[in-house]
Amino acid sequence: MLKIIDIHIHIGGPGDSGSGCRMSNEFIFSPAFAAMLIALKATPFDLKDEKIKEIILNAIDNSQKTDYAVLLALDGVYKNGKYIESESHLVTPNDYIIEIAKTNKRVLLGASVHPYRKKKEMIDETKRCIDNGAVLFKFIPSSQQIDPKDDRCIPFYEVLAREGVPLLCHTGGELAVPTSDFSANKFNDPRRLKKALDMGLKVIAAHCATPYLGGILTADKDYFDELMKMLRISEKKKWNLYADISAFCTPTRINYLEKINKEITEGTINPGRFLYGSDFPIPIVDINIFKSPLNLNKLLEHIKKQGNPLDNNYNILKEFGIHNSIFTNACNVLPE
Repeated sequence: MLKIIDIHIHIGGPGDSGSGCRMSNEFIFSPAFAAMLIALKATPFDLKDEKIKEIILNAIDNSQKTDYAVLLALDGVYKNGKYIESESHLVTPNDYIIEIAKTNKRVLLGASVHPYRKKKEMIDETKRCIDNGAVLFKFIPSSQQIDPKDDRCIPFYEVLAREGVPLLCHTGGELAVPTSDFSANKFNDPRRLKKALDMGLKVIAAHCATPYLGGILTADKDYFDELMKMLRISEKKKWNLYADISAFCTPTRINYLEKINKEITEGTINPGRFLYGSDFPIPIVDINIFKSPLNLNKLLEHIKKQGNPLDNNYNILKEFGIHNSIFTNACNVLPE
């Protein structure tokens, strides 16, 4: 029987335990981080490596609807082969996830290696992560200042393509993890992934290239239509292109879920191209409650009263009517 895999869960910390994790003040004092604290049912006093890990793993271990969860590492910013700490607003080392996965059978390694590291260092770290069970690698182009169509990415893509390990690349607006270079927001355009696709790499476009707040902010770009065009021609192009529906339990993305359902129903995109994820600890909201007027206080109270967040995410999307195969499609995409 195929398993339900949540391919998109974040974890991090301030690094107080010597974990190597990093959260910049710009990240900690952002509205997005405040929203994540609410989703975690946590307070600023809980901002410690072990406490955050406890909350995240508790959600995974007690989920009745998720069999496996991909925990995502996030590499820092690199320029000319050197790590730039001051511009790395969220860092979760690969070793941090590797150690968690060793003791928790439901956790899978989502690694992250910046392609602008020194070439040998980058290739060695990529191979090391694969040897330690990495089922995918993660980019947030704007936050990490990675241009997916940059030729410096080619050696990295070659390793992943050869090993059959996908790239999970953020696409669309990015408001959670800051960037120190605002011009890098253009790197979240899924069309910049065509070089990787032409090389045969499996690419998963996170969030279906949607904005998070409806595109009202400059950094909150909407590339959904562009991605759908790419998915429609993937069979003809022989592209291994997929898209995840993580962070879709939010009112601003309801219309995009409806469009995805329509694409599948009309047969223009194979349902196997869509993968399941939550983006926890991004807040998970029952989109059905927006059928009637709702104020902010009621919304916050709703979030606080929720049970297991991963089960909530599954149940909400199930009730919304997404294609049933989406929950298990990752079994056919991720390496065994």
